[in-house]
Amino acid sequence: MISRKDAVVLASRTLATLLIVWTLGEASYLPSRLYSYLHYLNHEPASSGIDYLRHDYLIQLGFLVARIVGYSLMARWLYQGGADIEELLLPAREGDAAQS
Repeated sequence: MISRKDAVVLASRTLATLLIVWTLGEASYLPSRLYSYLHYLNHEPASSGIDYLRHDYLIQLGFLVARIVGYSLMARWLYQGGADIEELLLPAREGDAAQS
């Protein structure tokens, strides 16, 4: 039988790996979004349409970077493990705490 600590380490490292894969997937969109933003950044704001697209791509780029950073930080936190991760993934039952 697998111990509680081993189960938590396995689960947290599996989730960390999944988050790293998501981070790499999101990072693959970065060049396209950055290129589109830079394209509309260099246009003169001759119309409200250009201004709209410039702001749209800036918002998309900002949220993309936020997701990449967030997924990376969460993956690092999960990979390191610890008591807080153990309590998050496999909380102690009330009966177990009373017996200890």
